[in-house]
Amino acid sequence: MLVLLKKEKKEILIEYCVERFGISEEIFENNQLYEGSKNKIYLIKELLELRFIPESSGLCIFRFDKTPKPTTNFLQLFSTNITKNTLDIGENDLINYCKGNDLQMHSNSNKIEPGFIAIRYNNNIVGCAHWNNIIIKNQLPKSRRCKINYC
Repeated sequence: MLVLLKKEKKEILIEYCVERFGISEEIFENNQLYEGSKNKIYLIKELLELRFIPESSGLCIFRFDKTPKPTTNFLQLFSTNITKNTLDIGENDLINYCKGNDLQMHSNSNKIEPGFIAIRYNNNIVGCAHWNNIIIKNQLPKSRRCKINYC
């Protein structure tokens, strides 16, 4: 059952988006945030009055356990607003990432902080990963993984 996200959690989530990804808090102004089962946070323009209570509605944008975890949907939807903690990858890393493999950091010139990061290829956010200063742990959902073949 969906319930309106509590003010404290909403503030934590918005602050996380601002600090972690450089996203302006203004993007949340015309939307409602609801919490569903399994600590999933949904972004909804307007929750419609229905005769039944939906398990989910809108777009799942975060999972909120101990800390917020952005979904691939969220990162792709707001990709043009993300200004921090993105990792630009090349063609070979894209192929490996889409297969579900973890990535190695090739350069220390990237200005990413440990935690969740957005993976970007050719200025397009392709998904989420977790950087722990050692390895880039793939967070792409299994349902979105695929094999890319270039000729």
